[in-house]
Amino acid sequence: MAVEAIARVPRSPGPLGRLGARILDVLQVLGEATSLFMATARATAFAPIDRQRVVAQMVRVGTDTLPIGALLSVFVGMVLVVQAADQLRDVNESVLGPIVGLAMTKELGPVMMAFLLAGRAGSAMAAELGSMTVYDEINALRTMDIDPVRFLVMPRFVAATLSLPLLILYSDFIGVWGGALVVALDPAVKLTVNEYFARMLEWVHLSDIVVGLVKGLVFGMVASIVPCTFGLRTRGGTEGIATATTSAVVWSFILILVFDFMIVRGSFAA
Repeated sequence: MAVEAIARVPRSPGPLGRLGARILDVLQVLGEATSLFMATARATAFAPIDRQRVVAQMVRVGTDTLPIGALLSVFVGMVLVVQAADQLRDVNESVLGPIVGLAMTKELGPVMMAFLLAGRAGSAMAAELGSMTVYDEINALRTMDIDPVRFLVMPRFVAATLSLPLLILYSDFIGVWGGALVVALDPAVKLTVNEYFARMLEWVHLSDIVVGLVKGLVFGMVASIVPCTFGLRTRGGTEGIATATTSAVVWSFILILVFDFMIVRGSFAA
C-alpha cells in the first residue's frame, strides 16, 4: 500500500511542462482580454447615455495626468536637444528641430504618455475592479441586473481611448518647446530658435502627427482593457489584488510595445 501511495504522488512538471503551462496562461489572458474588448466595444453604444461616468473617468485619466505629463515631456525634449547637439556639433546642428519634432510626434510622445497612463490610471483600474471582484461587488451588480462591462469597463475604455490622443498632442507641444528652451538658453548650441522651428516645420508633416494619434487610440484601448481584464479575473484577497495590479501594468507595457512595432511597420509598408 505504501508503494502504491508513493507511486500516486504527482511529479513536478519538467521544463516543457512549465513552458506549456506558461503558454496556456498567456493565451488565456489574451482570450479574456479579446472577449472583454468585444463586449466593451458593443457597450460603447451606451456611451452618450452614460456620459457622466465617461466624463468622470476622463477627468481621472486625462486631467490628473497633465502635470506629470508636462514634466516628463519637457525634460525629454530638453535631453533630446542636448544629446543630439553633442553628436552633431561637428556636423550640422540645423537638424535638431526635425529630430525633436519627429521623435516626439511619432514615437516618444505616444509611448511615454501610454506608459504613463498604463502605470498611473491603468494600475488604479486594475486595483479598483480587483477589489470589487474579490469582495463580490461584481456579482452583486449582476444580481441587480446591472451589466458590469457597461457600468464599469466601458466608461474607462472610452475615457482612455479619447484622452490619450489629446495627451499625446499635449506632450508633443511641451516636448518641442522644451527643446526650444535649451536652444535658446544653452550657449553650446549654435542654433537660433527661429532656425530650430523652421527646419522642424520642413520635416514634420501632418501624416507624422496622424501616426502618433493612431498610436494613441490603440494604446488607449490597450491601457484600459488589459487592466480591466486583470481586475475582473482577480482571485485571492489582498495579495491577489496586488498581483493583478502588477501583472496589468506589465502586460500593458508589453502590448503597447508590440502594437507600437506593428503600427510603425504598417506605416512604413504603406
